[in-house]
Order: sequence, then structure tokens, then C-alpha cells
Amino acid sequence: LFFFVDDNIASHPTALKELCHALIPMRISWVSQASLDVTKDEGLMKLMADSGCLGNVTGFESITLDSLKETKKSPNISAFSNYEHEIKVLRTNGMQTWAAFTLGYDNDTYDSIMATLDFALENRFTLAAFNILMPYPGTPHYEELRQQGRLLYDDKWWLHPDYRFNDAAFVPKNMTPDELTNACHTARKTFNSIPSMFRRFSDIKTNMRTLQR
Repeated sequence: LFFFVDDNIASHPTALKELCHALIPMRISWVSQASLDVTKDEGLMKLMADSGCLGNVTGFESITLDSLKETKKSPNISAFSNYEHEIKVLRTNGMQTWAAFTLGYDNDTYDSIMATLDFALENRFTLAAFNILMPYPGTPHYEELRQQGRLLYDDKWWLHPDYRFNDAAFVPKNMTPDELTNACHTARKTFNSIPSMFRRFSDIKTNMRTLQR
């Protein structure tokens, strides 16, 4: 089993097709990271499956269009329909998806985060990451929050002794920092609960497609 460590292995479709053709005779299994726009090319999706691709880490980021616009996630915005088509293509090709979500955009509320959790459970993703939006220093997002006085931990969360990974490092618009942190932890705990795992792993189209999976 190979993990091709590429931020987006589908960013160059021609190169990906060449890779897949080269992998087919090797009879290996592999995973990588790929943006959702790869699902627009169903021929490529079938080729990936034929080459041994079991699935990919994929950034859904948000199920809210306004939040996708805020993060400028262009592959997810085009013809947005709550990912119905994209998920159908992934499932048809047996892709075991590690869905990555970012929580804490200005449009997010506690209810929208719980709706994101419900979305992940309903679609029976193999794995899911629920990560709080991080204001990394040197980015426009960090500077905007600094100017608005919304940064916590003396504006330097990465150096502060009290900061812990995946805690809110800023003040969200529609909830308190603790509410955002707790909502994220609730999403992780619920998604990774034993009942949730049994329900997800019994999905015949993806996780139970073969004995290897």
C-alpha cells in the first residue's frame, strides 16, 4: 500500500493519467490527496480505480457555499449542489474518502458545524477530519483578524504555553472560542464513535467493496 504524498495529485490530469497507466501492471494499492474537481472526469476516476487507487484525502472544507467563497475554494464552488454529484462519482468508483472539513469561518454557527457532522455521517466517509480554521502568521487571514482584535493568545498562539492543537486561536463571529472548540471536539468524538464506525465500515460500495478494504 503506497501513499503518494502530494497536496493534490489531480492538479495535473495528464500527468495523473500517465501515472495510472504506469501503475496498472504493478498491481499495487495506493492513496493520495486529491481535490474534488477530479470527479468531473469520470474516465480518469475509472482509470484511478483500475490502477489500484483505494481513495484520497479530499478537502470538502465546508458544506456552506458562503464559507467556500470565503476560503476561495474554487474547485468546490463550481456548480455547487451540496456535493451530491461528486460523492456519487466517488462512491461509484469505490473511493474510500478521507473528508477534510474546516470549522470556524465567519458564516459558521454551532448548528452549521453539527450539520457538517451529520453530512459526514450520512455519506459514510471512511475517515473525516474536523479541524478549526487556523490564522497562520504571514497570511491575509491572520492580518485581518489581528486588525479586528480577534486573535487570542497574545496574537502568537504558536508560541503561547497555554495553546493546545485544534483549539480556537481566535474569536469567531457567531460563537465563543470555547463553543467552537467544543463543537469541533464533539464532531470528532461522534464521528469516531463505535456505532458510527460500524455503520460507515459496512458500506458495501466503498469500505466493504473487497476483503482487502
